[in-house]
Amino acid sequence: MTVSPNHVYLYAATPGDLLKCEAAADVCGISQSNCTGNFQTAWRLVSTGGNIVIAVGGAALYALYYNPCDWANPAGQQGGHTPFQTYAHGQGVATAQTNSFVNAGGVSALDSLTLAVMLAYYAIHGVFPKGYGALPRQEIPQQVCVSGAQPNVTSTKVTTTPPAKQPTVSAPSVGVYASISTTADVQKAISQGWAGIGVTTALGTPKTPYTATLATKADAKVAQVLESSQANLWWLSFWTVSWPAAGESFHQAGVDAGAYAGRQIAAYPGTRRPNYVVLDPEGYNTPATTAQQFQDFIAGWAAGLKSINSSLQAAFYCNQSQYTTFHLASVNLPAFVAIAPIEGNQPEVKGGNIKGYIAYYATCPVSADITHVKGWGALYNTVQFRDSGIDCGPA
Repeated sequence: MTVSPNHVYLYAATPGDLLKCEAAADVCGISQSNCTGNFQTAWRLVSTGGNIVIAVGGAALYALYYNPCDWANPAGQQGGHTPFQTYAHGQGVATAQTNSFVNAGGVSALDSLTLAVMLAYYAIHGVFPKGYGALPRQEIPQQVCVSGAQPNVTSTKVTTTPPAKQPTVSAPSVGVYASISTTADVQKAISQGWAGIGVTTALGTPKTPYTATLATKADAKVAQVLESSQANLWWLSFWTVSWPAAGESFHQAGVDAGAYAGRQIAAYPGTRRPNYVVLDPEGYNTPATTAQQFQDFIAGWAAGLKSINSSLQAAFYCNQSQYTTFHLASVNLPAFVAIAPIEGNQPEVKGGNIKGYIAYYATCPVSADITHVKGWGALYNTVQFRDSGIDCGPA
């Protein structure tokens, strides 16, 4: 037995946690009106039968369990206790119980967001989203009035200006593929006039989820700068993902990696997101040896990513030999194909799903390389300098 999305509510007691409520609602198909930062509203919802209320973050958890800040409430009770209890830790809840609420207070901000998504989804569907593993560790309620907690938090979303749209192109364009360590790197690409930017944001790991974001948090820096500057650059986000360990299917390994990537992207600042989230299959463990294995890996990646955010566009990266050997022209997802060298070269593969060529290596001045790559006919291409820097602009 599950609960209608109309009866699943998310409560937060800080502005940052209210954003997590709203993000989880978006992922799970719950109305934004079911996110509340009002303590009295949350109290009424918990005490009314038929509702599942999810307390997102430690401040909300403490508030509904102890009311340690002594906020006014419909029962007129003093702070220090409430009539409510949490459902059992470490499991999903799909049946509503009066005077019980769900604990989505994690030990980190990302844990709280992950808990909110997993537990809200479980309430509606009776299962966790595809690709997720065990619940992150949940906090224990404490009699602590959290600094910054408020009895009535209002949305911090900007509603007067629509979210920035991802720029698209209708003719061949060329961006720069570079290592990004600071926001200044991104600003440099903008100031030099590049059409787009390609970034490796994660490297492969030997065990599930087979990928992990780099310490530089390159993607998050791109999101931050593109949001604040409103720059009209397109953005390719590359995720290096290892092949599955022995005993795990290629599809499930792809799901695990895609879901991990989706969760990281959900925490990026602002509203700008990559035009394409690109699987780069390489690293540890035994590579695919058949077309079915390779294509299952790609399909799993897309499924895992979409399980977190259906608006993200999954894609894959390969070299020309892989594109031919594993029949990747038949995959109904955008492909980005490696080409080297640039000068005097032409792609040996063509396919309707090839969205861009990732070309190595460019030299300054780069205008001749850009013209040459545009002639290959794909829309979203990149060139990379040998030092992976942003050495010069396209002009």
